[in-house]
Amino acid sequence: MKLTVIGYYGAYPEKNSATSGYLIEEGDTKILLDCGSGVLSRLQNYIDLKDLDGVVFSHYHPDHCADFGCLQYAIMLETLHKKRIKTFEAWGPGRETFLSYQNYCNGKSYLEKESFSIGSLNFQTIENPHEVPSFSIKVKGESGAQIVYSGDTNYYKELALFTGKADLFLCESSLFDEQQGVTWGHLTSTEAGKIAADAGAKKLCLTHFPHYPLEKIEILKNEAQQVFKEDILLAKEGLEIEV
Repeated sequence: MKLTVIGYYGAYPEKNSATSGYLIEEGDTKILLDCGSGVLSRLQNYIDLKDLDGVVFSHYHPDHCADFGCLQYAIMLETLHKKRIKTFEAWGPGRETFLSYQNYCNGKSYLEKESFSIGSLNFQTIENPHEVPSFSIKVKGESGAQIVYSGDTNYYKELALFTGKADLFLCESSLFDEQQGVTWGHLTSTEAGKIAADAGAKKLCLTHFPHYPLEKIEILKNEAQQVFKEDILLAKEGLEIEV
């Protein structure tokens, strides 16, 4: 199973970048976790849209779903032009009418489901404390490898239990350690590191960055490293992580 970072900013995309969007591939199965602003254009540097099986949303803030309407149009046009053979599924926390588009995009809610599957990938979710209904997502491949994506969340102990000994914990880090308690609904660098450490995750990738120069973003990694001693990566477009 492979994860490729497509977008990694919170709120809005910087020039030539995108907000939240992560491509996961295993064999012939290809899905997106979130589809934020700028993701659709940049995704096409890595795969043909006709090969995408679906998208799974953590929540419906625009920086996580802004490009979805255009993606639905792309699915429709590729189907009409006989380029797309695969069916397309969109999963999220309710709002099936938002997720569905005529016969081209099959929208489904994962609320009250223990798990669901797209192709060879199996998914589980847990609800997070956030401004709107928001969920962390666990992705398990046929090999048994597991990726957990935090989505947007305030700190809570149960997230470490949900994450378990994930091969990769992809975790938002919207705040520096000194900003703890300033903004409810998002994690600091050290909180992300603590969740990863408590879970026993094998690797941590920080993402959903605030809008600062790269040298300051490096501080997020340094702060998380104080509590999580395993490998830590900073998300960037095109970063590929095999698990």
